[in-house]
Amino acid sequence: MIYEITPFPNDCKPQTTGLREFRSVAKLSPAEIVSFFRAQPQTARRVLGQSYEKRYSPSTFVEEADGGYRVGWFDGSRQHIQQFSDFSEALADYLLFSFGKGRLKSARAFPPLR
Repeated sequence: MIYEITPFPNDCKPQTTGLREFRSVAKLSPAEIVSFFRAQPQTARRVLGQSYEKRYSPSTFVEEADGGYRVGWFDGSRQHIQQFSDFSEALADYLLFSFGKGRLKSARAFPPLR
């Protein structure tokens, strides 16, 4: 599958705390990142856990929501939210976003939650 990358949001900054071991993965193509997480479900779950353990802001995040996964930016409120039905695609977006590489284009984008 061919994935489209959208630009990194101007009002965000790379946030790689807790993700250093994935630096080389973040350098792969989006399709390769998706494949990496599909082939390694335990690693994928660990990355989700890393996001849940964050206790600082501003920061990227990935979370289970609405029968799928939501990826975005948290700085007092959730911003730049994208919704994914596919776990590996959500994690690819989270990794790309966290490393400042841009965003994996999602079919559905949502306004900030209040």
